[in-house]
Amino acid sequence: MENHEFEIGLVMAGAISAGAYSAGVIDFFVEALDKYYEARKRSDWTGPTHDVRIPIVAGASAGGMTAAITALHAFHDLVPAQPQSAPPPKAANRLYSSWVTDISIERLLEISDLTNPKAHVPSGLCSDVLGQIVDSAFAMQGAVRERPWVGRGTDHSLRVRFTLTNVRGIPYSFKVFGADSPERFGMTDHGDYLDFSVGMPGSAAGGALALDIRDTSQPAWDLFKTGALATGAFPIGLAARRIKRPTQDYDFSQLVGMEDRAGVFQTKAPDVSVSAANPYQFTAIDGGTIDNEPLELARRYLADGVGHGDHGGEQAKRAIILIAPFPNYARLPPDDHQDALIHIAPKLLSMLIDQARFKPDELAKAEDDTNFSRYMIAPTRPANNAAAREFPIASGTIDGFGGFLHESFRRHDYLLGRRNAQAFIRWNLALPEDNQLFAAYRASPQWGRRDEWYVRNVEGAQGSILADRDYLPKQYALKVDGPPAAKGLPIIPLTEDLKKPIEIAGRDLPNPDGIDLAALRTAIDRRVGPLTERLIDLDLRRFTDGMLFGSAIRWAAQRYASQLLSKKALELAQGARQSVREAFRT
Repeated sequence: MENHEFEIGLVMAGAISAGAYSAGVIDFFVEALDKYYEARKRSDWTGPTHDVRIPIVAGASAGGMTAAITALHAFHDLVPAQPQSAPPPKAANRLYSSWVTDISIERLLEISDLTNPKAHVPSGLCSDVLGQIVDSAFAMQGAVRERPWVGRGTDHSLRVRFTLTNVRGIPYSFKVFGADSPERFGMTDHGDYLDFSVGMPGSAAGGALALDIRDTSQPAWDLFKTGALATGAFPIGLAARRIKRPTQDYDFSQLVGMEDRAGVFQTKAPDVSVSAANPYQFTAIDGGTIDNEPLELARRYLADGVGHGDHGGEQAKRAIILIAPFPNYARLPPDDHQDALIHIAPKLLSMLIDQARFKPDELAKAEDDTNFSRYMIAPTRPANNAAAREFPIASGTIDGFGGFLHESFRRHDYLLGRRNAQAFIRWNLALPEDNQLFAAYRASPQWGRRDEWYVRNVEGAQGSILADRDYLPKQYALKVDGPPAAKGLPIIPLTEDLKKPIEIAGRDLPNPDGIDLAALRTAIDRRVGPLTERLIDLDLRRFTDGMLFGSAIRWAAQRYASQLLSKKALELAQGARQSVREAFRT
């Protein structure tokens, strides 16, 4: 009998230092899929034997950087990180080394990017370490290999998409002024993305840049590296990147266009002026500025040629899983009575970013437990106080930058990502047993032992669950908006060793008292001094040139700005340390 398969698109939202959490989620997914494919070959395996495939990963900002490392590890062995154990060797787990051990606030406060006195300030923080991490990510342990769960059909390449914010923008024109008018209505799109196919070799179909994982020294990989840095170039904080690509890429863009009646996306080509600028070059910053959760980029790839799939439990064949370290829990903003220009103007950028990210229709699908096409994994852990509920991850302070303050913060969040992924796969990622995915299982002798594989309803359970068979089977809807009607089976069956609860305690918890504030103050001062001096003497010099006492004004401004920035940065660090202390007190 045909072995049916279920396709999963992994989408990683922007996260800044909480990229460690997303990386931990991926760590567990890789381990779970590897062990499932090995276990189902055994004669004593009693569970389902369907195929699970991951044909695409997409991400924005820190999620885009994690997607890039995921693509590399999809073709290399990965030694998972474990609680109460030493970290894996760096080359054996680049997800862990990149997000936990190799990045830190000390590295981000270096001044290697400010050594040229005639160069403009590239960013508030030093981005050199990020380039080093990206380069190191290509040095992986073991030989390159194909995994059976990567790709779709006979194609074992992995599609990888990172969002970018295109500062230059792409113009689009529309003929809306009448059939006989030469005038065209125009608008500019600043939301952008890069599209790659990584494999042995990759596939060039659909406008993707094909990359051969067996030879990462090829020039084509340069755009992959630059794109990974560009998607994470947090505005002002981290350095922008220059991108050069063929203009023909936009003939395949999945961002601008419309769906036909069959639900297949039809791309709208840019204005003809774009084709004259080949190659097309632009400055790119953080992809999360405009599209922080690129759900549609993944969905449209999964739906390629088939349109909208069936989302009900009985027919579902594919799904998007969003990994969201900061799921933006809704709160009513306080009423702000101030209407002065100086008060409103600074709020405009954050308002525009919020509006660009507003996609309630997509997130509503993830919320609907009768819709099997969308899922979300977000940080959760036992919370015994308000601070713990506000900061389930240690990286949540300072608007997501807090994780850089100490390695223990990032290690905890990485392990929490593994723990949350384990719980999600075990108790949430499932389909009704009537789904066609389990057809071969229904026809096998093992079907009689399916009771031990039913997904259990553990809602309301306290503490770690060792034997979930003590709980009643969970019921699932067969149709969207339908009533619970059938028991469920796992999409990724976990082997017995992966059902052992991942416990995070002791030395795996965040250690806020490990932050050396005196050393941090020194590092802040060392960077802020030359940073403000360069900004005022070079970047802003034209505002004081020709003024009486111009040099004195610049000296006073530099001194004031450096003292203010140093003080504010240290206050933020102190506040973050206290917030984490409160959030993780027992």
